[in-house]
Amino acid sequence: MIRERFTSDDSLLTHHKKRRKNGFLVAIEGIDQSGKETQCRLLANKLREQGYSAEVMNFPNYNTGIGFNLNEYLHGSIRLDLHAVHLLYAANKWESLHQINRRIRNVDALILNRYRASNLAYGVAHGLSIEWLSSLEHGLPEPDVVLVLDISPRLSFERKKRDRDVHEKEMAYLLKVRRVYLQLAKRSRWVVIDGKRDREAVHLAIWRKILLLLKERIGR
Repeated sequence: MIRERFTSDDSLLTHHKKRRKNGFLVAIEGIDQSGKETQCRLLANKLREQGYSAEVMNFPNYNTGIGFNLNEYLHGSIRLDLHAVHLLYAANKWESLHQINRRIRNVDALILNRYRASNLAYGVAHGLSIEWLSSLEHGLPEPDVVLVLDISPRLSFERKKRDRDVHEKEMAYLLKVRRVYLQLAKRSRWVVIDGKRDREAVHLAIWRKILLLLKERIGR
């Protein structure tokens, strides 16, 4: 049913595909268990179905030395000052800068599962200065669009009841993070998507937004 609803709009794109000098950069954000990983995958698959090249990158990237330290912190193996934690989150992106830039140059769309907005939302919720947090990642590529999948902390806990990391396990903290995301979204014109719906309905809402943005670029 959803596939049929896409068809007429999709045809508008398939006749006008043009490679951009730089790929379209999409950041998908939200609190833990909001469906980011699933929606990144579905969006990438949809873009590929339409003939676009698309890749997904996940942050934090735990396959690096910095990522290893973040994973240790999140699972309680080491303790760190919160400033150090958010410095590591930023550094984890900077160490991937070459890879980000290479992919932007070589694909039509690069989809990021968490990006700069995460460090802001989680850091401000920790009581850190937004100016300081922003400065840590100033100079990283700017996303063309930031999509915030909005769910309640209660739903987050329903979706994952155990083995939650140090950020996931405190409902009060997640509530703060959600509030910061929504405040920043209003200020920064990020797109807020209702994430409590089933995954196909969320995917449809995301695709409609991406479709509009792609058509705007093609029309230039």
